[in-house]
Amino acid sequence: MNYQNLICFGDSQTFGARSYGCYPLYLGKFLSEQTPYQWRTINRSVNGFTARDLWFKINQEIDAVSDTFICCLLIGTNDVGNGTDIELFSEYYTQILRTLVIKKFKVIICGEIPPIFPDGHSFFERPTSELRLDYNKALKESTAKFSRARTISLDHLTREHYEDPVHFNEKGNIAIAQAFAAAVSTL
Repeated sequence: MNYQNLICFGDSQTFGARSYGCYPLYLGKFLSEQTPYQWRTINRSVNGFTARDLWFKINQEIDAVSDTFICCLLIGTNDVGNGTDIELFSEYYTQILRTLVIKKFKVIICGEIPPIFPDGHSFFERPTSELRLDYNKALKESTAKFSRARTISLDHLTREHYEDPVHFNEKGNIAIAQAFAAAVSTL
């Protein structure tokens, strides 16, 4: 059997909080349908994670897998909600990418921080949707430092893709998976 492994790192958006599915589940399905390979997606996400949290954990996570050379990364929404210092966010993000490159990942696909839809939730107030743009700028600058990393835009998501201000419903999980699948399929 011809197969490929792909690992997904992230927070509750990758985990699939507030829905039964998750984008890594659909990503494996779409890639298996669109390429000549059978895809195994590995979801190593943790609800509530920030870039700092992932930086502390990533070495253990990637040391536990083998035969895996493609990574999808979707992290930063909690950094926006917490108001993490953008320079620190950028450094943690850069260190995460550096770790993946050193560990011989061939392709790292970095999803921009998806839109935030404030609706009265205290953690994601109205200014967070504007602040997200600054974090995405830092994310893109970090990604540009590594030839193996590329950024994909997730600005096509609308409120109908969400269960609450930041968590995807099934339609959102599918849209995220399609965006990552399109990036992987063009390798």
